[in-house]
Amino acid sequence: MIQDKTSLSIDRALMNGIQEMVFIVRVDEEGLFYEFINQAAMDKTDLNHNSIGKTFIETQTVKLAEMIHSQYMKVLTSYESICYEDNYIDPDGKLRHSKTRLTPMFDAGGQCTHVVSIVQDITGEVEAKQVSAEALMNLETNRSYYQSLFEHHADAILTVDLNGRITGANPMGLVIGQSPEDELYKQKVLNFVAPQDQRKALINFRKATEGTYTDFRVNVLQKENKQRSVLVKCIPIKIGNRTTGFYIILKDMRELDHMAELYMESEKNFRIIAENAHDVILLINRWKEYLFISPSVEALYGIKPEHYLLHEPFYNVHMEDREALKNALNEAIQTKRICKRRIRIKHKQGHWIWSELLATPVFDEALSYSHMVIIVRDITLQKKYEAELETLAYHDPLTNLPNRRYFQESLELALREFHEKRGHFAVMLLDVDEFKQINDQWGHETGDAIIYEFGRRLKATVFEGDVVARLGGDEFIILLANVDSVNCALTIIEKIRNEMKKPWAIEGMILPISTSIGLAMPHPQATSSSMFKEADQAMYEEKRAKQGSKMSNRF
Repeated sequence: MIQDKTSLSIDRALMNGIQEMVFIVRVDEEGLFYEFINQAAMDKTDLNHNSIGKTFIETQTVKLAEMIHSQYMKVLTSYESICYEDNYIDPDGKLRHSKTRLTPMFDAGGQCTHVVSIVQDITGEVEAKQVSAEALMNLETNRSYYQSLFEHHADAILTVDLNGRITGANPMGLVIGQSPEDELYKQKVLNFVAPQDQRKALINFRKATEGTYTDFRVNVLQKENKQRSVLVKCIPIKIGNRTTGFYIILKDMRELDHMAELYMESEKNFRIIAENAHDVILLINRWKEYLFISPSVEALYGIKPEHYLLHEPFYNVHMEDREALKNALNEAIQTKRICKRRIRIKHKQGHWIWSELLATPVFDEALSYSHMVIIVRDITLQKKYEAELETLAYHDPLTNLPNRRYFQESLELALREFHEKRGHFAVMLLDVDEFKQINDQWGHETGDAIIYEFGRRLKATVFEGDVVARLGGDEFIILLANVDSVNCALTIIEKIRNEMKKPWAIEGMILPISTSIGLAMPHPQATSSSMFKEADQAMYEEKRAKQGSKMSNRF
């Protein structure tokens, strides 16, 4: 039940803090209108504050609006909650899947006045089902592959009895044996081993018959007295608990030997690169011990690599960043993903350097965590540029005051605190009277000087915790903190008027400058949009009153 508008307004403020998308739609004789859209819904759809008070058809495509309207009509017809699933394209262009519950809300007379829509993102569940279906299909495919594994295995596979006599072979095994199939089955596997390795092969085969299985390397004979290096693996063939023979897998090692040579060369190249790189490169094993520290650590942080070995990893990371970094690295290991963090690292001389850390966990063939490759770079200049960009994004370049975007976020925060009964405030909208005529008569340079001085005087008049912002042109707006009454706000308005009455010396001229001020106080139904409108209306009512007074004085 909707108790009153105040409780509904508080509920709306609370709903802005939840992750699900929340819509409150007003039901009246003229149709269905959006009355509230929480922040999560605005982030995930194309709806925004301007959508408040509009119908589905005014804010959505015709097809989507008709679908949504039909669902709401089911609720209004049945007076019961309904659920339905749908999909939509989010602002990033990604297909999202959702589950929506529509719940009617009634007044004391039993009349449905609102419908609350809570939309849950179920994209993960839908995609998981799709992945599961694909996995099942892959499993069926793999079963078919398994049936031909023996025949098509890339390694040579021989089956032998307990005496080492060959009893079977896959096609690659026949290639290794270099004999027709009927002749191959009459020979012992030892006959194909190079003379220098026959003793090793015999010892390991006897161990296998005794239950000890060890992989070993031998050379097998080829045509024209050539030899091929292979890795031998013995796998017992059991019937019940009794071993009746073995699978002998012969893996051609030529390619792996070549890869090992490349690896050795790669490791050599890695050290050359690491030792000459500007970024710091670290290798840390699973026990959090250093395996490698590039010399560049001294150039960046003034500390020699051997000094790092005397401390535990990340000992010189800022205390506020250290725990979060450790948690992020552990998460990277668990999720097998790259970790990217910004941290502060202490230089030997005592100052802090903003750095970006990129950590890549490395896993062995058994998918067990082996070590971490970490690259650290100095991002001091980048942080400086980002701070400058943030200043440009939130401040007016002429007055250096906060801009509309900064003020909007400050107002939203003040409204949330007001609706949670944790704060009071007031909003004042101001502009320079007859500024267009001043600009046209004296030029834009004079106009800019007036705008700058106007902003400076406003800033000097209010308290430190208040927000003075320039909206654009000659319009300014003020968020007065801790103002709980109109009389208190009027006192500040009078202070501002007195400040503006002081002489204005602009480029050698004394100009009469005055201002019009519109005041808006928050109320239970207030939104940022409504407060802007109320302040704007109040300011222009004052302007009209001034114009009327001038006309009266003429006559």
